[in-house]
Amino acid sequence: MEAERTMMQDKLTDFSIAEYLLPWFHTTKRDLPWRKTKDPYVIWVSEVMLQQTQVKTVIPYFERFLQRFPNLKNLGESSFEEVLTEWRGLGYYSRAKRMWEGAQYLLTQREGEMPDNYKQLLKVPGIGKYTAGAVASIAFGEKVSAIDGNVLRVMSRLLAWPEPVESIKSYRRFDQSITLWQATSDPGDFNQALMELGAMVCTFKKPSCGECPLFKLCLGREGGNVLLYPVKRPKAQRQEVTRLTFVMRRGDEVYLQKRPSDGLMASLWELPGVEILQENRQKDFLLSFSQNELFHLYYEAVNDRSFDKDVAKRLSQAVSLQGPLWYNFSHRRWKIFWIVFDINETPRTQQPSLPMLVREQYETEDKQHLFGENRCWVSLNKISSIPLPVAFRGILRELLKDNNHTSV
Repeated sequence: MEAERTMMQDKLTDFSIAEYLLPWFHTTKRDLPWRKTKDPYVIWVSEVMLQQTQVKTVIPYFERFLQRFPNLKNLGESSFEEVLTEWRGLGYYSRAKRMWEGAQYLLTQREGEMPDNYKQLLKVPGIGKYTAGAVASIAFGEKVSAIDGNVLRVMSRLLAWPEPVESIKSYRRFDQSITLWQATSDPGDFNQALMELGAMVCTFKKPSCGECPLFKLCLGREGGNVLLYPVKRPKAQRQEVTRLTFVMRRGDEVYLQKRPSDGLMASLWELPGVEILQENRQKDFLLSFSQNELFHLYYEAVNDRSFDKDVAKRLSQAVSLQGPLWYNFSHRRWKIFWIVFDINETPRTQQPSLPMLVREQYETEDKQHLFGENRCWVSLNKISSIPLPVAFRGILRELLKDNNHTSV
C-alpha cells in the first residue's frame, strides 16, 4: 500500500501542475490591494498581516497602515508606540513588533533596502521561511516555495500525504514538489495560486473538489478520503491559568501600564494583574485569600505605588470579585477575574505625581491622556485609541456599562 502511494505521488512530478493551476488563478483570483504591486515592502506588510487573520479583516488595516507608513524608512524611524497605534484591533501584536524590529535592522544594516533573495531575507529579524519565500517569489521572481497553512492543506491532499504536516520531512517534501512544479517565469503567481486554492476551494471542512483545477490530479480525492488530510500531530492541551486583574478607576478613567518588553503580549498596554496557578480554579478560592494576600498580589501587579493607601483601605472592607471571562492564547487559557478599586480624584494641578509623567495630546485634540513612560490614565470612551489586547475587552465592556457608555 505504501509503495503504491509513493508511486502515485511520484507520478505527479510528470505533470506540469502550473499548466492547470495558473490559468485558473489568473481568471478567478480575488482583486486584493497587495496583488497590484511588486514592492517588497508592501508585500512584506501584507504577508505579516495575513498571518492568522482573514483577508476581509486585513484589507482596511493594510490600507491604513500604508498611509501612515508608506515605506520602510517611515516604519523603521517611527516609535513602536506609533506602530501599535495603527495596528490596534488587528491582534497578534507580536507580529507588529517583529516587523518594526526588522525595519530598524534594514535601516541600520542595509541602508533601508530590502534583500532581493530568499537567503538574505531570512537574515532579517522577524522574517521566517514563509514570509521570505513569499517576498522573494512575488517581488523578485525567485523560484522558491512559500508554504503557509493553506498550502500545507492543498499539498497534503494533492499528495495524499500520510505524515503530520508539521514535520520537517513533510516540509521538505512539499518544498521540493513546489519548486519542481513552479513555472520559472512566474513562481510568485504559482505560490499565490496555491494559497488562493487553499483559501477559496480546498477549504478545511468543505472543499469544493468539483471546482478545483487540480481535480484530476488529486490523490486524496482519488482515494475518496480527502478530509483525512492534512494529518496533524495531536495538539497540546492549553494550560489553564487564573488571571486576577486589578482595575484602578478614577471617575470614567482607568489606569493602564505597559507589559514587559518580552514574553506574552510584550510591550502592550494592559489592565495590571497576576497569573495564579492552582489546581482548584473555582471562583471561591480567590475569595478565600486574606487581605494581606490580595494586597501582596496587587503590589506585585501594579507598578504605581501612589494607589497603595486607597487599595489597602478598600481591601480592609468587603471587595467584589467579578468574572470569570475566558480568553484563549495559543498555549494557555486565561480565566479572568477582576476587582475594581475606585481611586480618589486628584486635582488636575496635582496629577503629575508619577515619575516622568507628562501631559500630551494623543493623536487628536479630543483624545487626551495622562502619560508616563510606562503608565497612563485613559478615559473609557477614548480607550479605542490605545493598542490594548483583546483579552481585556470583556472587562472594559462591563466598566462601560457601569458608566452608561456605549459598548467597546
